[in-house]
Amino acid sequence: MNAEEYARQGYELLKQEKYEQALHYFQLALAQESTHHESIYGLARTQFKLENFEESIQAFDRLINLIPNNATYYSERGVALHWVKSNDLALADFDKAVDLEPENPYRYSSRAYIKDRLNDSQGAIDDYTKAIELDPEDAIAYNNRGMIEEKLGHLERARNSYQQADALDQSKNGKPRSTPVTERNQEVPASKQTIASPKPTKQSGYWQEIRSVFTSRQQFRDFLQFLGNPFRKP
Repeated sequence: MNAEEYARQGYELLKQEKYEQALHYFQLALAQESTHHESIYGLARTQFKLENFEESIQAFDRLINLIPNNATYYSERGVALHWVKSNDLALADFDKAVDLEPENPYRYSSRAYIKDRLNDSQGAIDDYTKAIELDPEDAIAYNNRGMIEEKLGHLERARNSYQQADALDQSKNGKPRSTPVTERNQEVPASKQTIASPKPTKQSGYWQEIRSVFTSRQQFRDFLQFLGNPFRKP
């Protein structure tokens, strides 16, 4: 088997949540081709799933050295950095992701999430507001902004944000949100736009196949949750 075939098997195992086996195949791929970026990405994600956060960061470092202008890699490394409590570095990665994709609302809502964890409540509100400006149908951004506004005592603003979130939920699901305002929780931001792919390579067809699995709004939300909320406090 060549590196591409090993990587393909690794991604299949990753989707099946067989993380130790997936890790083995990505390592086999990289033993054959050390700069095979699909395998490095798979390695980074698998190490995160295994809660080997330092190893995940190291893999993302390798990936960013190879492909320095992919916003997704900075964003995902930022999540791992958050888990090892390197929050200043994490925020710098989210800043870079915003710089690279300033029209992607998910980049702002992701950064807002960590800004709130760093007690930059106004910065988080500003980022959620920008995300809403870019994607007015993002109920999660409205809900999360309302949570922060409520925390700051801006109750009327919070009520307006919640009403917007509930209206969007009802229009999509056909029924109102059942969770009382006092029991709301921040939700993981979801990506609406497809993430930019790396530069084409001889494996670009396979890479596009991989990216299609992880770039829809719901699928990317699931990925970001990493079997749970990736931004819950470590």
